Amino acid sequence: MKRAWLPGLLTGIAVGVTALAFGRSILAQGGATPLSGRVACVNVIHVINEYQRQKDLSEEFNGHRDRVLAEDKQRKDKIDTLQAELDRMDPNDPTLVQRMREMLALQIDYKNWRDLKQADTARELGIWSIRIYREITRAVEALAKRDGYDLVLYKGDFEQVSMDPDVIKDQIRSLHLLYANPAADITQVVLDKVNADYRTKPKEKMLLQVP
Repeated sequence: MKRAWLPGLLTGIAVGVTALAFGRSILAQGGATPLSGRVACVNVIHVINEYQRQKDLSEEFNGHRDRVLAEDKQRKDKIDTLQAELDRMDPNDPTLVQRMREMLALQIDYKNWRDLKQADTARELGIWSIRIYREITRAVEALAKRDGYDLVLYKGDFEQVSMDPDVIKDQIRSLHLLYANPAADITQVVLDKVNADYRTKPKEKMLLQVP
């Protein structure tokens, strides 16, 4: 019985070796790098939080937020002052209608201004979120090619933020990497690279669309 399947086994091995060699030949002809079997992982959120560009952007945004809040207070104070004046006016005052129209105009202008500021800020932060993520993925790609990684996986951390079972399930679903050897974690290497690349560029104002 053993001798009966031995020729078939040898034939299968020979075919497999030939197919493997043929596959490598195709990869070489197509310009692809042969697989090395090396895998790494990166905690992307940690890189984003510690990326100097993100820190500079947050500082710039905080300054913008303070200016917007100051203007918001001025506009609200103006509305409150006019409202107090209206409350004191005699209903028979001939200027009451005009002053009420002024109040309505102020309220409409305030709402439009606030909606515009919120939309501008959200668009700016959205644009920069995409740009920062792309900078990180480019750094990961460069490091993977340099160090011979075939795959670089997203590593997340589970943080309990709620006892709601639905929230917990959503958190668990978002974590696709269950374990990684610490030696495969190149988070710090990626962070060092994006920060080094950023520091070589001249400092620039980032929130261009929001004064």
